Amino acid sequence: MTEHHPISSTDSSSSSFEPLDSVGALLEAARREGLRLTTSQTELDQMGLDFLVVHATDEAGVPWIVRAPRRRAVVEAARVEARVLSLVRPRLPVAVPDWRVHTDHVIAYPRLGDVPAVTVDPAAGIRWNRVDPAAPSAAFIASMAGALAALQRVDAASIERAGVPVKPIDDARQLLAKAMDETRGVLAPPDALWARWHRWLDDDAVWPRHLALVHGDLHAGHMLVDEGGRLTGILDWTEAHLGDPSIDFALFVGTFGKAALDACIARFEAAGGRVWPGLALHAAERWAAFPALGAKWGIESGNEAVIAQVRSMLGTIAAESG
Repeated sequence: MTEHHPISSTDSSSSSFEPLDSVGALLEAARREGLRLTTSQTELDQMGLDFLVVHATDEAGVPWIVRAPRRRAVVEAARVEARVLSLVRPRLPVAVPDWRVHTDHVIAYPRLGDVPAVTVDPAAGIRWNRVDPAAPSAAFIASMAGALAALQRVDAASIERAGVPVKPIDDARQLLAKAMDETRGVLAPPDALWARWHRWLDDDAVWPRHLALVHGDLHAGHMLVDEGGRLTGILDWTEAHLGDPSIDFALFVGTFGKAALDACIARFEAAGGRVWPGLALHAAERWAAFPALGAKWGIESGNEAVIAQVRSMLGTIAAESG
């Protein structure tokens, strides 16, 4: 069995940062940390926005994921993610990545089992795996609700000790309002949708009074499911924080619809999750406002593909707003 180091992080006090830019460079960086890996890849997997990736195996045939941050900002975010992973790993009923190597330039961990609910093929496009987005199974919904309930039950003291970012509700509302203003020219939302966004922002009754630990980016590509369609793992905790408890539900309703959301909230409450009367409505309205946040990120990162994607989403959401 290949020996490996526990999670480690190098000092990045220097302002310079040069990302690793080849398969060989990533594997060599992992080797310096004690991992001897091989791969059939000749080119880096560049599908992710934040990391370059190599899919490799160790001497025992165990598959590994090796990642290199694309930018300095990703290095800083990865430090937070490492703390989040250590916090949630023993507390969730599903698996999360176990970073065996973590330096400024390379992260490596054994690949988790099962498959993402969604994969993207450059030629064939989006493909769903083991989950029907139009009619997710009861097993899938129950497993998702159980994972979210466990996540939101993580106590505040442990979260604070782990140094997890905190995003108060008032700050979230202000950020959303700013994102709407800054992207209005790019998105050109119809008047009915613009009014809907601001009715939601101003409706104190629907907003939560408490904070909870959330994944923050729980789309289908980050959900691992088994052959029975049950959630067994969650990937990519970069956006995790203590904040609005509805965020993960908002992505859920945007993907699976209102009936699935209602079923998930019922299961979530039964599993010990904390709810409030406006949760379902609040999650749906947060999803309706997602294009503003997506467009803001696309503008700041210069990613035209993301802007095009949220424009398409905006059309669908606007049609629902009348």
